[in-house]
Amino acid sequence: MADVTRRRFLQIAAGVGAVSALPGLPGLRASAFGLGQTPTTGQWFAGDFHVHTTYSHDVWSGPDDDNTTDPQDYYTFGWTPAEQIRNAELRGLHFVALTDHNRIKSVFDAGWASDRLVLVPGYEHSLSAGHAGVFVPDRDDLAKLFTFTADGDDHGKGFDGPSGLKAFADAVHAVGGMAVVNHPAAPNWKGDLLASQAFDAVEVWNTSWLSRTNTTRFVEANNHLATRFWQDNFLGANRRKAVTGGSDNHWRSTTAVQGVGQPTTWVYAESASAAAILEGVRLGRTFVSAQPPAFGGPRLILSASEDWAGGRTRAVLPGGTVRPLGRAAVQVTVERGSGHRLRIISTGEVVKDLAVTSPIAEITVPVVLPEAGWLRAELYADPGYAMAALTSPIYADPVETAPASARKEPTTGAPVTYGSPLDIPLDLLEEHVH
Repeated sequence: MADVTRRRFLQIAAGVGAVSALPGLPGLRASAFGLGQTPTTGQWFAGDFHVHTTYSHDVWSGPDDDNTTDPQDYYTFGWTPAEQIRNAELRGLHFVALTDHNRIKSVFDAGWASDRLVLVPGYEHSLSAGHAGVFVPDRDDLAKLFTFTADGDDHGKGFDGPSGLKAFADAVHAVGGMAVVNHPAAPNWKGDLLASQAFDAVEVWNTSWLSRTNTTRFVEANNHLATRFWQDNFLGANRRKAVTGGSDNHWRSTTAVQGVGQPTTWVYAESASAAAILEGVRLGRTFVSAQPPAFGGPRLILSASEDWAGGRTRAVLPGGTVRPLGRAAVQVTVERGSGHRLRIISTGEVVKDLAVTSPIAEITVPVVLPEAGWLRAELYADPGYAMAALTSPIYADPVETAPASARKEPTTGAPVTYGSPLDIPLDLLEEHVH
């Protein structure tokens, strides 16, 4: 099969016909949920942290386009801020961030308004290390940050080297913001890994999980590589970076399969505000679903409590800790996942793999974490390949282990892998991606 560039692929998609956000679909505003014991009085909110508008340089806005696209790029015709916000409402989201490349005009556009959504001010910054999602609770503070970090209207300031990455993250944090490593496998994140720990989260899931080099033959998200990158470099010990997902939607032509909320990031937050949602991500309380609520996207709720005499019986969500070397009761609640497979992964090893057989399933599994370990859950439509949902981890307490009377050997399993019907050797794949 001949290689197909991203641009050519989307030209073809545009020729098939643009599909809108399904007018008439009810904007699902059902209350978010929290099952079992939880560490706060918050709830789960669904949203998208990576959405572009006609203000992005690679999106055509029609005859009045003010960036580098023109009519010959018709297939890049995109959505205005008001239209993307409406799309998010129709798809049942609770929040959305419009993240144009090195521009914040969408956040100050007259269409940046909603009485149904939390609007999270943000943009996508082009660092020399790669792309970073930037999110701030207040749009006036975003403007101040942008003035400091940007270099002109359409070009991101580099912040080169390890000290530059740290300075960039510090500037974001100074205004109460959050910095995210975006799609690290497309292109690969080139930033110093130690300095990258200053960022708050990693966008492991960008566009479709099926978009990978060894099946579609064009370099796209490669989320299976991004997941391994996150797992190997941002989890364990004092490394606790939450997972986020983003549709990265630019164009109307791809909205049916890569529109806002495909994927959706769910965040457990104290309240429906930009500040609370960003804090929920920083605390690690997230999971990602392939589809938005109005499209019936699966929901995957992970919690754990210490299952031994004297242990902490209050369950913790992702981002929380249990003491290692003692048995933990790991509960996974799967909604809308019937027919899928659930994998529970402890410190890079699959310790449970089972079929989900009901529309709402509650599964409890005993797991003993090693020191500096972590555990998370994944839900598949096709094992190891077509991801339906995945969670941020619960971690081993870095200070205190289970007492000697409760200690057991850590639970082990086979190393986690991500298969494919058209697998090619991983070293060749990584060489192609690099």
